[in-house]
Amino acid sequence: MWLVLCDPADESALWAYEGLRARGLEPLELLSPQTLLGSTRSAHHVDRHGAGFEVTLPDGRVLADRDVDGVLNRVASAPFGMLPFTTHADAVYAREELNALLLSLLTCLAPVSVNRPCGYGLSGAWRSAAEWRVLAARAGLPAPPARISSSPAAESQQDVSGRGDVLVLGEHVFGAPLAQDEAAYVRLARLAEVGLLGVDLLRDEGHPAVFAGASPLPDLRPGGDAFLDRLFKHLTELSPGSP
Repeated sequence: MWLVLCDPADESALWAYEGLRARGLEPLELLSPQTLLGSTRSAHHVDRHGAGFEVTLPDGRVLADRDVDGVLNRVASAPFGMLPFTTHADAVYAREELNALLLSLLTCLAPVSVNRPCGYGLSGAWRSAAEWRVLAARAGLPAPPARISSSPAAESQQDVSGRGDVLVLGEHVFGAPLAQDEAAYVRLARLAEVGLLGVDLLRDEGHPAVFAGASPLPDLRPGGDAFLDRLFKHLTELSPGSP
């Protein structure tokens, strides 16, 4: 089976789920981290041979990691609101424990996931603006100097007239018209070690677009039908040895 793992309010993931269903990807399950962590029965084992899990879904079916052929991983964070907290210390402890458990469960699916979890993010590493701009420059994308400030608002201010989004999935690029060589976007995704990456562009009238930022959890909808077609193919070709 295939999975779309996402928060119930993730409209972009829901759009992708419906698009994949329309293209005949089945069996396809829409699963939230709340369901993954809060199932009525779950078993998770970690030993010297590896790790695995089984969870009982609300309709009584059992989901095991070994039965999953491919995953669109859109998990941003563990659902901390599902548990009551009596003190701040309890909340901090529970948050760390839930995050560690969810990271471990997602790692069981990592070999067939887009994107894979890591220690710095459940759907790919989250980086500061400065880190992204360093990677963008290494990839060959024009990027303005990073602004380092004690004020987050000052760092985010940009003197531009608009922006557009680009999606990278494997070796393929989708989205807004591109002024740069598409290979630079693919290089950036490789440097970021993610299979799916969203890139924000800054546009100023009469000047080439420049890199503004990137995310392993982008809005997928700018990619349109072409992106969904490629995502369908990508998921059906995934294997434990896939990038």
